[in-house]
Amino acid sequence: MKKRENGGLHRWLAVQSTIIVIVSVMSFAFLEYIVNIIMGWNPHYDPITCVGMIVPMAALMAMLSAMFNRRIQRYISGLTNGLSKVANGDFSVNLDETSGGPLQDAYRNFNIMTKELGSVQELRSDFINNFSHEFKTPITAIKGFAELLLDEFPSDVDIYSQEYVRIIEEESTRLADLSNSTLLLSKLESQQFVPEKNPYALDEQIKRCAILLSGKWEEKHIDFSADLSPLTFTGNEELMRHVWLNLLDNAIKYTPEDGEISVTMTVSRQEILVSIIDNGIGMSQEVLEHIFDRYYQGDSSHTGKGLGLGLPIVHRIVALCGGSIKVTSTENQGSIFQVLLPSVDII
Repeated sequence: MKKRENGGLHRWLAVQSTIIVIVSVMSFAFLEYIVNIIMGWNPHYDPITCVGMIVPMAALMAMLSAMFNRRIQRYISGLTNGLSKVANGDFSVNLDETSGGPLQDAYRNFNIMTKELGSVQELRSDFINNFSHEFKTPITAIKGFAELLLDEFPSDVDIYSQEYVRIIEEESTRLADLSNSTLLLSKLESQQFVPEKNPYALDEQIKRCAILLSGKWEEKHIDFSADLSPLTFTGNEELMRHVWLNLLDNAIKYTPEDGEISVTMTVSRQEILVSIIDNGIGMSQEVLEHIFDRYYQGDSSHTGKGLGLGLPIVHRIVALCGGSIKVTSTENQGSIFQVLLPSVDII
């Protein structure tokens, strides 16, 4: 990967070195010619003599150019490798300024940049965590009192009052879910590996998630089918549960009545492929490019039903597992979500 990333730099340095060698040899030859004219000399250069003069000179210049090439390449590679890590979200990179050579100022500015970016990232994470935690407490209380009122409403209370309390209960539930999802995503983004991995039946987990959501797809008369072979997988069962519940819930949400949803799983030596297929409303290319962005909701008709955090959570969990998620979709025809997990975790 590093070789490919620095390929352009290598080619540029090679071209510059070649030009330096050619120009240097030509300059020496031209200089000697001028000196001979000034001094009135008219030496006879046979081919062997010319080669004997030019080849050592070219070899010396090539050696000096190669040494220069390697030194410059080392300085620039340190900087480009650091920039590559920052581009991937790693703000903990710190370059050794004393080894920067002529790029020492650039190394110093790079370290200042990463320090500032890291501070901003830490401040953002702390704010999200603290805000979500403090936000969750009063919302939970409001939700609890609203549920209590709904359960103990006197029979003579007008229907409008009951409806108002029901709305308060629904919206407080939604806000509590938003707080929980924000905290979960913030926690996942700060992790670099999956904790507490244990073996469990992956096929049974997907089936249980489907059963848990059965009330939703039965209400819409959706034809639900699953083709799952028995498979023991090593992972964090709670985190993977979020993956299947989010993907299945989305499929149900965006599939019309009397639609179809199917779940399949295939296993190879390289990976596990779980596909969730629906014939729902599908997505445009513009929506596909942003579905894993936090708080993004492409379908305005369903914005009141979602938080825009489900798919970002799924994407992060799958990435922590060393896998990937692929999405193909056609408007008014349906979508296919494919979760690829490494088969190294199969038992």
